[in-house]
Amino acid sequence: METATQERTSSRPFEQSTMPDSDAAAFSLGVAQRLMSSLTAFSIVAAKENARLAAELQVAALEALHESQSAALRWQPMWSDALTDPLRLFQRGIAENLESGQRALTLMGASARLVVQAADRLQTAATDTGRRVRETLNGSPGMREARR
Repeated sequence: METATQERTSSRPFEQSTMPDSDAAAFSLGVAQRLMSSLTAFSIVAAKENARLAAELQVAALEALHESQSAALRWQPMWSDALTDPLRLFQRGIAENLESGQRALTLMGASARLVVQAADRLQTAATDTGRRVRETLNGSPGMREARR
């Protein structure tokens, strides 16, 4: 039973290194602090990006609402002419519907572009965070000893 315990304790990488226990603990805490700092920075960037995307999408939604109200106001004077010239009402209605459809597609494209841009910025931030984590782990001499 004692040999199994000795084998488990002797397989710990930090005990095999030349660092005393207090130095190994301080080193581990330093590495953990740098890792947490990188991950916290990424979390902050992600939260800011989500807030920015939500604000931009809300602006797009408000523009769409404004456009629908404008379309309703454009239709209002047409009804007075409906009895005297129904063909013109029909023609203006078709033209208005086509323009509204085009504006809706433009707004949807703008919203999709906003989401893609946000995803690109998050991917860049994630890549940078991954690079900093790798540098932290690879730049630590104790970590290299622990992997051997």
